[in-house]
Amino acid sequence: MNFHLGKPILVLLVIAVVAGVAAAFRPAPRKADLTVWLFAESHHRTYLKLIPEFERKHNVTVNLSLLNGRAVVTRLGQMFMKDLHDPEIPDLVELEIGLAGRFFRPPVREIGLLPLDDRLKASGWDEKIVKSRVATWSKEGIAFGMPHDLHPCVITYRHDLFTEAGVDLSKATTWPAFHEACLKFEAYWRSRGQRYRHAMEMQESSADNFQQMLLQRGLNPIDTYGNVLLDKDPRFAQTLAFYGQMVGGPRKVTAQTSTGMVAFGKDVVEGNLCAMMTPDWRLTYVKLYAAGAAGKLRVMPLPVFDPSDAPTSTWGGTMIGITKASKRPDVAWALVEHLYFSEQGLRARRESSEVLPPIKTLWADPYYHTADPVFDNQKVGTMLTDLAGQVPTRYVTAATPIVNTFLNEAVAEAVRHADEHGSVGLDAACEQWMAEVAGELRVR
Repeated sequence: MNFHLGKPILVLLVIAVVAGVAAAFRPAPRKADLTVWLFAESHHRTYLKLIPEFERKHNVTVNLSLLNGRAVVTRLGQMFMKDLHDPEIPDLVELEIGLAGRFFRPPVREIGLLPLDDRLKASGWDEKIVKSRVATWSKEGIAFGMPHDLHPCVITYRHDLFTEAGVDLSKATTWPAFHEACLKFEAYWRSRGQRYRHAMEMQESSADNFQQMLLQRGLNPIDTYGNVLLDKDPRFAQTLAFYGQMVGGPRKVTAQTSTGMVAFGKDVVEGNLCAMMTPDWRLTYVKLYAAGAAGKLRVMPLPVFDPSDAPTSTWGGTMIGITKASKRPDVAWALVEHLYFSEQGLRARRESSEVLPPIKTLWADPYYHTADPVFDNQKVGTMLTDLAGQVPTRYVTAATPIVNTFLNEAVAEAVRHADEHGSVGLDAACEQWMAEVAGELRVR
């Protein structure tokens, strides 16, 4: 018999049919005992090294699923709305700080994550983990997530260029003094024709740096009970007015880098941006992308507004939670301890980043107290561990993404006002914007 399309096509069709039948009757792969959803590729690489030992010790199988961060939030949110005990829900999930808030929207008894306070106390970790960081992943005092990190912030700066300008930046321990030091720095370099050498990197239409200043002062726009605080404390508006004058108007001392870490590193190496807020994770990028400035960089604590302010802040963050759908919550908790709190987990983490763990008892490790040639042989880790216990509490709520959007707009308005009118009327305008944002948030 002749096949009208030719023998090669006939062979391919036979192979396809046989493969299809084999696939149809092949037994489905056994589901892992624990499933973990992740959004960060670096975490996925790190955990892959740790899972085999855990599987042997606990006689279980673990599946690590790497998804886009927003996909994690969208899919898990849909599953929680359908059924908190849906078997397709993972046992554990990592959530990024900007996206986690939606899971704290329901009343505490209806949140899809397990409360972890009893496990914290029974294991003794409640006395070892920085409490302000556990509060970030809590609602109304109940912890639903464990912190992967602290992300204390320091100022990284081009010590060589500030020194040449006659400015000892490390002595500028308050924000007003820091601002004045930056003005002196820019005046020096402008007098020598360096128009594009800027003292500080700060954002003109993003509230990230502004919120770090607020957190230093113990100011959260919304507290853990959902109370809007933006118009309850005059320091919100005062901080915004100060920020606007650093970033805009006649006393501007800042600039923004182009998008991307390569451009950021180039600006640091060329001396276009000479100081910047750097949490621990960003120090990794400074060392990677600004290696040409090695030995010319130093770090210092953040300046403060008032003596009671923290000389550090926090930027970014990740939590891990156990879902109520997990059939093995005790083993899931053991996995949290293995990935987040164990010495093996700490060693694996160090291979890819400078991120400091939230466990106070681990900070004495000599790894964190060696001189770093990139930062002029400063013991940067020692400074970070000294500041880590002072990291302020940042609350995450369902309204956090909305707050961020409103504060981005407020920062842009403050900068525009400073550009057009300087400081004239800026304080009153900032008070009005904070009141308007607070009112809108209460309605929502």
